[in-house]
Amino acid sequence: MTVPDSLLNLNGDMLAAVDVETSGRLAGWHEIIQIAVLPLNSEIEPSETYKPFYVHICPNHRDRAEKGALHMNGLDIDWLVTNGLDSDLAVDRFVEWFHELELPLGKRLCPLAHNWAFERGFLVNWLGNELHDTIWHPHSRDSQRVATLFNDAAAYHGKKIPFGSVSQKSLCKKFGIENANEHDALADCIACAKLYRALVRGLGHSK
Repeated sequence: MTVPDSLLNLNGDMLAAVDVETSGRLAGWHEIIQIAVLPLNSEIEPSETYKPFYVHICPNHRDRAEKGALHMNGLDIDWLVTNGLDSDLAVDRFVEWFHELELPLGKRLCPLAHNWAFERGFLVNWLGNELHDTIWHPHSRDSQRVATLFNDAAAYHGKKIPFGSVSQKSLCKKFGIENANEHDALADCIACAKLYRALVRGLGHSK
């Protein structure tokens, strides 16, 4: 059994873009305050079959929030305290959402992110190691790493480096990808999927 309209090489696992907005940069000290997980189809586009998971989360330690992080993502701690889900309840909702995908037995989400190492640190802290590994497949995809691969390959062959910056904003601009709501988790998932698709298409056409 395979996932409908998913990349065949995933063998029943599902590619899903994931982005977290956080109260700061340090996983384990700072917290996820917004998360989106966006299932992708075989064209690496948002699935029309599976709905995204997208919630705001009330921080347990609002006093630890960094002003710089909140300025970047535009989220307000007071609003989150009133309107965000309790962190444990958000975990429960995420697990329910994952089961509603009805993936084949033992199959997981293959994460696609821009700088997966950052996202993963916060997800592990939020979910715990065991639950994280039950849901997320270890074979991650990372648009930032793919861009650095392009740069490394160009440098190795003595060619011009294609990307002066491998930030998501810079790469999206390079490929003409608009993201009018940057640093919103769902908007960033959509942009990441478009970016990864553009990079994969570039690899597929390289000789």
